[in-house]
Amino acid sequence: MRWIIGIDPGLDGGLAAISPEGLHLAAMPTAAVGKHRQIDEQAIVSWLLAHHPAVVFIEHVGARPGQGVVSMFTFGTGWGLVRGICAGMALPYEMVRPQEWQGKMLAGQPKGAEYLVASRLWPSADWKASDRAQKAHEGMVDAALIAEYGRRQLGC
Repeated sequence: MRWIIGIDPGLDGGLAAISPEGLHLAAMPTAAVGKHRQIDEQAIVSWLLAHHPAVVFIEHVGARPGQGVVSMFTFGTGWGLVRGICAGMALPYEMVRPQEWQGKMLAGQPKGAEYLVASRLWPSADWKASDRAQKAHEGMVDAALIAEYGRRQLGC
């Protein structure tokens, strides 16, 4: 079975893989570069190879009002990097706007209900990025919901 992958491409984003056997989650892998972090490309490639994707759904986002130039550039770099990795690995991918997946996955729910919906879909999932984390990792939650959106779109 090949997996359906969802990716929230930000530095604090996440990776999610769904198959009939379950859900696999990871925080977006990053590496320290001086005082800053950047996405670890090799870790993404390794993660994708381990999950045998049938298709990858990547959140397609743009600039938001009030977002700083540096953060906008950093986010755009991550988005392009993930697309480039998929293209280089010859993995089919689809871009999904937040309004699309949120409209389907969060229909009838109050604003900010992503974790609530995800925890209902996968009650045994560990949504924390590490053992030291105190709360759910938003990027992993979003990635899981993006993957589930993609699974439903494909009728799997």
